[in-house]
Amino acid sequence: MPEDVSRRVEIKDGFVVVCESPSPNHNAIADNIKTALREALPDRSTGAPCLRINGDIDLLVSEVPFHYKRPDAIVYRCITEDRPRWKRKPTIADTLIVVEIVSPGTVTADLIDKRAEYARFGVPQYWIVRMANDDGPAVMIEMLRLASDGAYTTHRVAHRADSFDTAIEMIDPFKVTITWDRLDEGVD
Repeated sequence: MPEDVSRRVEIKDGFVVVCESPSPNHNAIADNIKTALREALPDRSTGAPCLRINGDIDLLVSEVPFHYKRPDAIVYRCITEDRPRWKRKPTIADTLIVVEIVSPGTVTADLIDKRAEYARFGVPQYWIVRMANDDGPAVMIEMLRLASDGAYTTHRVAHRADSFDTAIEMIDPFKVTITWDRLDEGVD
């Protein structure tokens, strides 16, 4: 398959948006976030809701006009097998948290465009991760929560330089703490 065709894409309002492949460091951070979130999921035998953690998967935003994203990490409600459309892939209505890791080519999209889109479609939390020199260890995480006015407000900003060991700390929709060292496992 030609390189131009094999690149990842997103669809926005029916138009193809070509997304460059992420770097190995970008992928390592995304994988570490997903793994830590999965490990923190509450045991369903205690009555906790069924949640899934995934990433780099199509997230249906709207069918008309056709619009989907491919977030670096996503927390969403479990999907029943009998859903007629979109099958087992999450929709924006299933989504509780979206995580995007900013790359050199996605700064505007991640910080402005996606922030507005995810808020407009009611995603309760949006996390933005920044890397040192756009491809090094994670150095900043902004955790946004949807306010009653439909816009995101900053819930927490963690900077590696002044956050001690904790990069991510969350209690809703489940409790998780992720250290900077854990976040950067496998990062050069």
